[in-house]
Amino acid sequence: MKRLVRILLVTAFMISVAVLSAVSSNALSFNSDLQYQTESKVTLWSKSEYEGKSKQLGTGEYATVDFRIKSITVPQEYVVLAYSEKNFEGTEYVFNDSVDKFLKFSLTDGFFHVKKIRSIKIALIESEEIDITNLNDELKNQIMIDYAPRIHMAQGDPYEAVSMDWTFEKFDRIIDSNGYSRIVMKEQIDGPHDICETFYGEQETAVAYAFWVEKENNYVDIVYFIYCPYDSGKYIWLVNNMVGGHPGDWEHFTLRFLTYEKDGKTYMRPVKSAFAAHTFAEIATWEELEMYDTTHCTIYCAAGTHGLYPHAGIYTYMNFILVKLQDKCSAGTTWDLWQPGKLETFELVPEESCRALAGSKWASAFSYDVENPDSLATLYWGNKSSYPPFMNGGPEGPQFKTEMTSKTSFK
Repeated sequence: MKRLVRILLVTAFMISVAVLSAVSSNALSFNSDLQYQTESKVTLWSKSEYEGKSKQLGTGEYATVDFRIKSITVPQEYVVLAYSEKNFEGTEYVFNDSVDKFLKFSLTDGFFHVKKIRSIKIALIESEEIDITNLNDELKNQIMIDYAPRIHMAQGDPYEAVSMDWTFEKFDRIIDSNGYSRIVMKEQIDGPHDICETFYGEQETAVAYAFWVEKENNYVDIVYFIYCPYDSGKYIWLVNNMVGGHPGDWEHFTLRFLTYEKDGKTYMRPVKSAFAAHTFAEIATWEELEMYDTTHCTIYCAAGTHGLYPHAGIYTYMNFILVKLQDKCSAGTTWDLWQPGKLETFELVPEESCRALAGSKWASAFSYDVENPDSLATLYWGNKSSYPPFMNGGPEGPQFKTEMTSKTSFK
């Protein structure tokens, strides 16, 4: 039996070796004398979890690496191409983000294993710079519009996005038994599989909500949120039913910008992105994004669950032995967030305040005064869990998401 288990584990290991998506080196610059500079460096570590001896490297090509690497710190503005052989040969690994250990297991990717790294290329992300020397609310608002994405809703998905105006017509804000604010549907749910009219939303009038959030290490995140009144959950064949659905569904996409000084002026440029889906996030550099034009990238919204992804197709976000959970994305209805009336912009100071950058009346809904019965501030966006696991409770609002409140995280 032990031998069989060992054989199965080795087989799974070989099949599940994860190599991150290749990035074309033609889109990157390895020249250290670029038009913008960063004080951050890529750090190589001799032990996992960023411990042991360390060595810092700037942009460039290193044909020989005489350093045993067990983890690597990659600042957001860098991409690292690592090779298992000298002179950039052998297996190539692409690191868009820091990796705390080179041998791990995840439910989505299986085993992730990196051979000994013998050569390495380190590149800075390149993108158009924005002059923010005279940064004010008007310019912040304009940048958020200029970089707003195009979202493809999934073909045939009946559970559309909505605006806050629509939401507060169909939902009531209450203080629940725990003393927290929550919005609940005015329409009653008659059972765990009752599909109410409210669930269908109204894509034609839908509005997205963008937040300017300043982070540590000279980063600024612009986080684009969409709200749908229903998440359909997933069909689980073991129970022959849809499981995990819930009224109220926030999903988001993040663009991370690096700010820097040059010739007496201040600039920012996009470097990374994060597509949120469920409890996971897919990280992509600016060059990897599918672009509609020079500043507007394209996003695909999964059918039913509304997870956001960089391309059309099928994404497995949880893979158990008997159950595989997948999201399906396709090019359905086009939602251009930069168009008039399709985006409202805010600035969030985590755990303190939220204010509108262009006069939106909904800033108070995203504030932190959630225990005040006379406020619009909302903690939970949907009914309480009533028929678990078929009907779960609504999620927390944007202002409480970890990637919004953390000083560093943007996933």
